[in-house]
Amino acid sequence: MRAGHTVLIQPAAGGLGTILVQLAVAAGARVIGAARGAEKLALVKELGADVAIDYSSPDWIEQVGAVDIAFDGVGGAPGRAAFGAVRTGGVYSIHGDASSSADFTTEEQATERGVTMRGIEQLSTFHPDQRRRIEHLFELTAAGRIRPVIGRTYPLDQAADAHRAKEAREVVGKILLLP
Repeated sequence: MRAGHTVLIQPAAGGLGTILVQLAVAAGARVIGAARGAEKLALVKELGADVAIDYSSPDWIEQVGAVDIAFDGVGGAPGRAAFGAVRTGGVYSIHGDASSSADFTTEEQATERGVTMRGIEQLSTFHPDQRRRIEHLFELTAAGRIRPVIGRTYPLDQAADAHRAKEAREVVGKILLLP
């Protein structure tokens, strides 16, 4: 991501989404955060997104327009819509399937459209540059440009409740289990 890019992030109010929104803002990108519900959309705007869109709205993708990069942690119909918004030459990065749908965009579809598709496997390519990336994150965090969003904490003996809350998508940001 860099200045001038238009970036779509979904779900923008989840644990990874909140960090991606802040990283895109720090890079100078135009950030469109997609989430569901007023509380999550308010958080996305608070984190600096230029636009916060509810992806449960039938016309949400028309509001997005064309993007250079789409980060998709939802999959299913919202993921396919996000893929469709990526410009030729852009990047579609899928890192989750919060929709629990097995219906994903394929490498062949990406190739046909001239879109680079990345998955969670791309993390293995970060290793040679890992130290620089981590130092950059620490610098941004120390400067107050990135902050972790802790949505809820649970005692360790309530881990099952934490999992249920996560699966029900009731929590913004990260859930912490405490000893």
